Amino acid sequence: VGVERDGPGLAAALDEIPAIEKSAATPAARNMASAALLIAAAAAARQESRGGHFRADFPAADPRLAHRSEITLQEARRIAGA
Repeated sequence: VGVERDGPGLAAALDEIPAIEKSAATPAARNMASAALLIAAAAAARQESRGGHFRADFPAADPRLAHRSEITLQEARRIAGA
C-alpha cells in the first residue's frame, strides 16, 4: 500500500497480507507482515486523503476526520476479514 492508494488496491492487500503473516518463517517476518496489515487496514478505514497519503477514490480531505486515530491488530484483522 503505497502513498497513492485506492479501495480496490487496499482490499487486494488485505486479502493477501494475513496469509503472508500466517506463513512467516521468522518472528521478524511475522512482525513485518503484522505492521503491513495495520497500515493497510488503517488506510482502508480512512476514506479521505490526509497529509502525504492520497486516496485516489477519496481525493479530498474531510475536515471532520482531522484527528489522530488508533487501530489495534485485532481491529485490523477484523477489517481484513482474517
